[in-house]
Amino acid sequence: MNFFKLAASSCAVLAAVAFTACGDSSSTSSDDGKVAYDCTVKGGVKVVSPAAGESFKLGETIKIVFGSDMNYGGFGVEIRFKDGEKKVNLFEESIDDAVIDGKTCNEYSAVLDAELGVEAADDAYIYVYPYSNQAKAGKSGTFKVTK
Repeated sequence: MNFFKLAASSCAVLAAVAFTACGDSSSTSSDDGKVAYDCTVKGGVKVVSPAAGESFKLGETIKIVFGSDMNYGGFGVEIRFKDGEKKVNLFEESIDDAVIDGKTCNEYSAVLDAELGVEAADDAYIYVYPYSNQAKAGKSGTFKVTK
């Protein structure tokens, strides 16, 4: 009988170790296949997507992800390029439904539309700003837009 208790205990320990090893992943993806971003920010806006080094084509839909704790009447979202001299609003209206708790990631989709003025560029970035306090804006990493 002691043999069976020892065998059962050993199996339980091995199962617990195996479960822990499988669940202790440093992956950036959550169970549903979405990337897990860190949108923690205090006193501003943090843009986490698109990431530096990514590349997109004109006409492609991109994912914009940001966090903020700034309650200043909504957010504007621009794509900027040519050292920030050229800027294009990506949305006709402000983003008014963002969660502004300083930790929640807000995800939106935008089309890199040439008809809006988006151009091919090697130095593009997304600029998200609180409408009433643009000094607290955040920007994404630099990415490429191709034809």
